[in-house]
Amino acid sequence: MPRLPLPHPGPALRPLAIVGLLVFIALVVMGQAFGGPPGRSTPAPLPPDQLELRVFDVGQGDAILLRSGQRALLVDAGPDPETAREVLLPRLARLGVDGLDGLVLTHADADHIGGAADILEVLPVATVWMASSRQDHPLLSVIEAAAMQGGTRVEAPANGQALEWHPAVSVQVNIAEPSVASGDNNQSLVLHVRFRESDFLLTGDIERAAERALVKTVSSLEADVLKVAHHGASTSSSPEFLAAVKPQVAIVSAGLGNAFNHPRDEVLRRLRGVGAQVFRTDLAGDVVVRTDGHEITVALERASVRRRRSWRRRRRRGPRRQCVRGGAVRRERGCRGPRR
Repeated sequence: MPRLPLPHPGPALRPLAIVGLLVFIALVVMGQAFGGPPGRSTPAPLPPDQLELRVFDVGQGDAILLRSGQRALLVDAGPDPETAREVLLPRLARLGVDGLDGLVLTHADADHIGGAADILEVLPVATVWMASSRQDHPLLSVIEAAAMQGGTRVEAPANGQALEWHPAVSVQVNIAEPSVASGDNNQSLVLHVRFRESDFLLTGDIERAAERALVKTVSSLEADVLKVAHHGASTSSSPEFLAAVKPQVAIVSAGLGNAFNHPRDEVLRRLRGVGAQVFRTDLAGDVVVRTDGHEITVALERASVRRRRSWRRRRRRGPRRQCVRGGAVRRERGCRGPRR
């Protein structure tokens, strides 16, 4: 597999970047990743003493898996029951995940919680952490009923609370103060995940008001890997927030050809402006980050699961791959790169 160094770190970057944050891209041809025939291209087992963050390609929505050792935490559950049953559950099974130590639902939007009830019906889940919402969403009662049926605890974590998921991994919840950042998006549970010297920041759908509040109230937002807020919408990823996070890797979860034109070009420019290498599920499939707490690698895994609905509108014939030349992802013949 080719290995590519990230842009040369400047003097202001963290020691981890100076040690040498490496990115390699494993390009998996469609039909040879998850969802193929049994026994074919089974993902390599997770080495002991490593943390993996996997941003699933679920179209226009979020579903992120954290796993280390035998423990697994799912953050959001995709946009709908069909995606949960046809995409998430088969891929979890292929990874050997037959239960969850926790399920975090960052906020009450269907593209984040639409598949949660189906996950709860199929897999044993120890705890569901849900953002408290002032709006009534019809899915919330369905999710709570499924949790109760399965004997799953349901909790609403407080700002600053550490989720008890793994003894070696810190998962801290940050929530913007409602008086300065109202609305379900801005009240998303923001997770700061820390494993030794590696930091991941998962931002739900927070927008500028919540970003400003977190910059003011959280002692440090710096993270090596950023899950870009709100699928790359222009209302998020403000310059001041990105300057506080200083991401080396930025991951956008969005549906191909989505009606919102996510991620927006100006957001991609801002991300690259702070030196982040950008990876997108709509172009690359699942984005898989692994770390031993010192070095970080990123792999792209294209699934053969059939794409549906609006993100198929720009479907092209033939295999798709993401080409890298000189550390930059570009569009070339036979390649699919970021839209300009």
